[in-house]
Amino acid sequence: MMELLTMDGHGIYVWSTYILTTIVLIGLGTFPFIQLRRFKQRNQEDIEL
Repeated sequence: MMELLTMDGHGIYVWSTYILTTIVLIGLGTFPFIQLRRFKQRNQEDIEL
């Protein structure tokens, strides 16, 4: 198990890359939904005026 984590001394780079990639993919997946919600809110405010 320890070999899986350390990967002959390269583990810190490999695992940090996996974590960073996961964070970026989650951000790319959620960003359009956030933008859509903002667009709907602005559109609703314009309709109410």
